[in-house]
Amino acid sequence: MHALLVGLMLVATLLPRWAFADDVVRVWTLGDYQSALLHELLERTRPEYGAYEVVPFTEKVSLARATDLLIDGRLLNLITQGIGQPRLEREAIPVQYPIDKGLLGYRVGFIDAGNQEKLSGVKNLDDMRKLRVGQGRGWGDVRIYEFNGIPVETSPDTPSLFPMLVHGRFDLFPRGINEIAPEFTKYSRDYPSLAIEKHVLLHYPFYDAFYVSPAAPHLAKRLSAGFELIVADGSFDALFAKYFGKIVADLHLRNRVVVDMENPDLPPWVPLDRKELWFDPAQLP
Repeated sequence: MHALLVGLMLVATLLPRWAFADDVVRVWTLGDYQSALLHELLERTRPEYGAYEVVPFTEKVSLARATDLLIDGRLLNLITQGIGQPRLEREAIPVQYPIDKGLLGYRVGFIDAGNQEKLSGVKNLDDMRKLRVGQGRGWGDVRIYEFNGIPVETSPDTPSLFPMLVHGRFDLFPRGINEIAPEFTKYSRDYPSLAIEKHVLLHYPFYDAFYVSPAAPHLAKRLSAGFELIVADGSFDALFAKYFGKIVADLHLRNRVVVDMENPDLPPWVPLDRKELWFDPAQLP
């Protein structure tokens, strides 16, 4: 009996920690905020769902390959991606909560500084349709702008869009809220007339969601339960403010004219009616 006990203890020391977890989350490519949110969701559901272990998948693979692995469920059971991608919608389980409260669907633009007066005249979507925006070829945003009747000029990559902008090929280069400040720092040295537009805030319903493998429905239920807990007690708002509060404040979003657009690829499960889940610049202090 003693030898058996020693043997079992030896085996236990050789096993990875996740061998003793109730939920093993094998996750691909998380940013700092997404990682903090995931751990909050798992920790808050520990009393009901038990111990967990997060095992990052560090192999460099394409989104298509990551999707294959997610559907299979053995090496990956969780990824974060923008909503509306056909295969993920068909074959994975979406956790139906906006990870970033929909902030990804708000866009502030780069302009040539001499064009600010033109942009300051924008009051609505009809005014935006008189302008031209720049985007990368193949970006999902292109379809959204075109669907809403806004002319689009495309280029193969992000760096090439900056000289096109300052040379007048288009009027506005919309960027994500968390992209625009670091990109301004990076590109303004080479393009001195580059400026962050001060008046317009483009918006369409869009966000990153957690997608769970069909082999792990228990995990999807756990994450959904965690979201309900952190929304109810304000932890979701607090975490959002910690990571995005300064970015939002620096761009003066509340003072901008919001131009709302439709997202033609919006999945039917998106909880648009739950206002408490969404960022709203009108509610900023």
